[in-house]
Amino acid sequence: MGTQKTTGRERLATVRAEQERAARQRRLLGLVAGLVVLVIVGVLAMWFISRDTTDNTAAADADAVASAQVIDTVTSLPAATFDAVGRGGALASPTPLSGSAALTEDGKPRVLYVGAEFCPFCAMERWSLVAALSRFGTFEGLKGSISSSDEGELSDIQTLSFLDATYTSEHVALTTYETSDRERAPLQTLSGEDEALFGKHNPQGGIPWIDWGGDATSGVGFDGRLLVGKSAQDIASALEDPTSEIAQAVLGSANVETAQICALTKGEPADVCDSPGVKAASGTFAR
Repeated sequence: MGTQKTTGRERLATVRAEQERAARQRRLLGLVAGLVVLVIVGVLAMWFISRDTTDNTAAADADAVASAQVIDTVTSLPAATFDAVGRGGALASPTPLSGSAALTEDGKPRVLYVGAEFCPFCAMERWSLVAALSRFGTFEGLKGSISSSDEGELSDIQTLSFLDATYTSEHVALTTYETSDRERAPLQTLSGEDEALFGKHNPQGGIPWIDWGGDATSGVGFDGRLLVGKSAQDIASALEDPTSEIAQAVLGSANVETAQICALTKGEPADVCDSPGVKAASGTFAR
């Protein structure tokens, strides 16, 4: 048999078939390459998300540790530190109330605090109030907080919050209200009795406002501008050094407040109320 000749049309068909097969292969390779790229991008994205989550978790854990350290420092300052400060940089004493009924709970004098988390002056005051009250009892549930960011030069003051905190003491009872959060959204509402006291003795509604057992009232008692720009850890560390400006201001005010509580408790506990720092900060109180 002779060799069959391939016509031009057949050769063209063969070339086209080869071209189509090559094109399909290129499309398949392109698809595979695209899938590989997507897989790589997905793996990298998951890695970055995982890394960010780990970093954020680590940062949150570090913040939690710092908060715990801060709270432990402020609530367990040694008597010697308070004594070394005395009245220090305290600028005011509680103002006596006349003709006011004693404020008590379970047979103990009651301290009533009204403030808000956005309030810069409340942020200042909590440092001294927590330090003073910790000499008479124990806090549970204190947490870190920061005041509003729109208070000009007094913005973003790091502090503690009484929200959800409890206080136990043999000597004095404590009622606290944080009425708004950092964004001024409502939080806690005063009881009818406490609302009446707040309106009677503080008609302008200024905060922080503290009623000391019906004997006296006060707000922030020191120059809190010292706290602006400081982290909670910075403040807590400064409180451990009685020569620091922050300790002089905060603990001087805390000694004044301690003396006010001692006036309510009739000098109990004696180791606190008879201490040199409290004696140096004592003033004239209603009862």
